[in-house]
Amino acid sequence: MTISSLVFSVLPDLGLIYFYFFNSTISHRQFFPHLPIVMLATLIITIPLYRLKFFEKMRVYYVIFFVNWFVHLVIDTFTERIHWLYPFRDEGIMLIEIPARYSHWIISFVLHWSFLLELAIIAVALALLFRTMKHKRAAKNNIDGEGLNKRGEEHG
Repeated sequence: MTISSLVFSVLPDLGLIYFYFFNSTISHRQFFPHLPIVMLATLIITIPLYRLKFFEKMRVYYVIFFVNWFVHLVIDTFTERIHWLYPFRDEGIMLIEIPARYSHWIISFVLHWSFLLELAIIAVALALLFRTMKHKRAAKNNIDGEGLNKRGEEHG
């Protein structure tokens, strides 16, 4: 589930593929995955799937998908213009403007204090991933939290 969370959290950035290979004249954040109205419409259209019996085992992934999509847009709102009010207003909302102090926008972004928030989110996600992997490995090897197997012997 942790891996699916990580994958789902970057799905809105698939617009980068289109941006780099086909049309780099507009920001990838103006493509449909970064429009909250598209997320809302997708949620409303797919709610009937959530209620179907055969979809029961995938419900947790459904929730993870939409939560991660929403969180991605919220995080992007800190430093990029997200069109939360589209189609009613065609202006993006951005909480923190990163000044272009260096020759390339990436340098300006990486050296801005807000980038530490991005790194913290990545660090927490990786810590959760490794913790989950450790617990799965321990469960598979029948090891308790202290590194002991069922007979009380040290594993390893």
